[in-house]
Amino acid sequence: MPDPIHVFRHEAMATFFEVRIAGGERAYAEQASQAAFAIVDRTERLLSRYDESSEISQINRLHPGEVVRVCPDVFECLEQALSLQLMTGGAFDPAFGSPAGADRGRLLMDRDGLLVGLEGGRLSLDLGAIGKGYALDLAAAELRAWDLSRVLLVAGGSSLLALDGPGEGIPGWEVSLGGVTPPRSLALENRALGSSGTAVKGEHIVNPGTGEPARNGRRTWAMAPSAAAADALSTAWMILAPDEIGSICSANPGIGAIVQTGGGSDLLTAGCFSGILNPRK
Repeated sequence: MPDPIHVFRHEAMATFFEVRIAGGERAYAEQASQAAFAIVDRTERLLSRYDESSEISQINRLHPGEVVRVCPDVFECLEQALSLQLMTGGAFDPAFGSPAGADRGRLLMDRDGLLVGLEGGRLSLDLGAIGKGYALDLAAAELRAWDLSRVLLVAGGSSLLALDGPGEGIPGWEVSLGGVTPPRSLALENRALGSSGTAVKGEHIVNPGTGEPARNGRRTWAMAPSAAAADALSTAWMILAPDEIGSICSANPGIGAIVQTGGGSDLLTAGCFSGILNPRK
């Protein structure tokens, strides 16, 4: 008989966060989940550009030559965002709303002092396309500290992070790909899955290179070792051409892509997604 799945939900970042824990005592699982949700709330306070007291808002107020000290989590999230921007050739841009051209500033990062500075112009950071995933990564680390590993974390239905599978002999957490005809699913274990599309929020994803909304009718999924990377890459997949996506996946083991085009049945796969899709039962 499979172990029971304890499910806990929390509202944050204008969406819901959910923790699913397989087995163990429910009371202990609930305590651990509340500790994880507290980290999600803290991460929102640090990263939200809508909160004038957040560290991201402090960075956005910097003038060239000014420096601010940030906490380790904010520094790490910024490092990941800049690395993913480089990996995707700018298709993922954590500062899309910034001035263009020579007026756009550049972040200077000092890891030893946790200092973030600005040179060359102004910058407007928006970590909305990576923040939920980064919060899931921190929450997962907290749950592991509670010695809980058979866990699936969800944020808004579009960001998922699986630790170990739900039970012995079960290959992973079954995750459905929404909007795919015929229905398909995959087993997620020790990986993250991010998805992007226009069905819910409309044309909200903008191509940083053109300034125009992505109107290619796609829905995309990205698999990565971390939820932050999966979130950012699923956004980039909405913009990049299939051959560009394939090149990124080939150059980065552990990265995968599914791109849905047309009426819903056409799925292009690349990287670690190959061979893991199954018909949904």
